[in-house]
Amino acid sequence: MRSIPRVIPLLRSLAAVLLLAFAAVRPAAAVDWTDLWWNSNESGWGVNFVQADDFVFATFFVNGANQQSIWYTGQMTVDANGIWSGPLYQTTGPYYGGIWDPTQRTTTQVGTVTFTPQNSYSGTLTYNVNNVNVTKTVARQTLKSIPLGGKYSGAYLSIFSNCDDPANNGPVRTFVDIEVIQTTGGTLQMDISTSPTAVCRLAGDYFQDGQLYRVPGASYTCGSAFASTANLTQVKATAQGIEGQWVAPIEAGCVESAYFSAVLL
Repeated sequence: MRSIPRVIPLLRSLAAVLLLAFAAVRPAAAVDWTDLWWNSNESGWGVNFVQADDFVFATFFVNGANQQSIWYTGQMTVDANGIWSGPLYQTTGPYYGGIWDPTQRTTTQVGTVTFTPQNSYSGTLTYNVNNVNVTKTVARQTLKSIPLGGKYSGAYLSIFSNCDDPANNGPVRTFVDIEVIQTTGGTLQMDISTSPTAVCRLAGDYFQDGQLYRVPGASYTCGSAFASTANLTQVKATAQGIEGQWVAPIEAGCVESAYFSAVLL
């Protein structure tokens, strides 16, 4: 399906025809931080992130100085460096088993919170409650294995950069069928095809981080004409299918950054 640089001009011609139909696929999807986060060495507390565009609402379930459970909420927005930060609040209100009385509700800012991602599945959480400062390493918490196996139809966008021939740099958009084979115990294979005889395969041992899967050092082949190694990340089962991305070195100096999205057939 892909040979660099021979196939790029052909794919560019195809992309020009399909551009309007492809408009629904986001060209450079950012990480979705929505998940349950924790420190695996400190079971018993955590934080939930719920993301809406450039805003994350964080709910902390932690323990106070009296070892009793207490909740805080953070409202974080992202800056140009990808760091999330904002105010941290404590809210009190009427007894949950009684009649709601809005006059008993209070919301007080007690500090600030910052989340600095290290990668798509871990980072550093820093917050303060009044004069108490806390810094924790956190990661997505996996609740259960999420099945990805199946047949899909969709599209992907490859952005080529650093090519020896600058004419080969830039985006290539392609409609594809995708078949995912996931085995219990840790292997993931993804076959991407534009026809039965034009198939690229990414395969390797996977890691699950919360709602996301990754395959570091995945074998990346396209028939017998091309072989490389890809870093497959942010593979996620969506409500209607699957999405994810990979980065791989390609011949002729090119680096491919690919983003895919497809619906389950």
